[in-house]
Amino acid sequence: MQHTTAANNVPTDGLHAIVRRTFGCSEDLAGVIAGRARVRAHRPRSTIVAGESEADHVHLVVDGHARMIAIAMEGRSSVIEDYVDGDLFGERGLFGEARSAHDVVAVRHSQIGAFANGDFLSLMNTYSAVALAVSRLLVARLDQAQRRLAEGSTLSVRGRVCSEILRLARSGDGVKIAPAPVLAQLALSVDSTRETVSRTISQLEKKGLIRRDEGALSIVSVRRLEELVY
Repeated sequence: MQHTTAANNVPTDGLHAIVRRTFGCSEDLAGVIAGRARVRAHRPRSTIVAGESEADHVHLVVDGHARMIAIAMEGRSSVIEDYVDGDLFGERGLFGEARSAHDVVAVRHSQIGAFANGDFLSLMNTYSAVALAVSRLLVARLDQAQRRLAEGSTLSVRGRVCSEILRLARSGDGVKIAPAPVLAQLALSVDSTRETVSRTISQLEKKGLIRRDEGALSIVSVRRLEELVY
């Protein structure tokens, strides 16, 4: 039988499993950590964290997909980061007064756990697994930021598209992206327009480097796609 939390109607077993995976901890510790989280449901396109709001919580994606988006003065948006099951975000307020840099919105229906900063700091101070998980997170974020900065200044749009396709495939079996990336979202990720990305994808298909399967995008030749990155 699957148990749920009374306040949020979230399956306890699923919450504990995500906590164990994120923090690499025991079932007992997962129960302690999960007990500090307030889990809420967010509809697609709803705002989870508003830009410039007080960064007073650390958030854990229990189930779903969230995205940090920056909006330029002319209204153009750009993807800063994506968050899926087990990812943490909102940690910038842990070590001093801070405000959220950008909006974080739900891409699809999502269950998000929120830890008050004081509670999360207490967990970090008490349990090394929590502190280590945050350290790994920050190192990964720094690596991603450096990669995107380098790609943005050194690669063409085609190169950025090829790099992003390879990155998405490597998060799975290395050759297939399922479901297939939405062109508008792919354009945001590579800081380009939907029209330009659509033309690039069509050119890659004509060259036989990628193939659209039902509900998926498959890489036909990883080596040749890698050669087009630079």
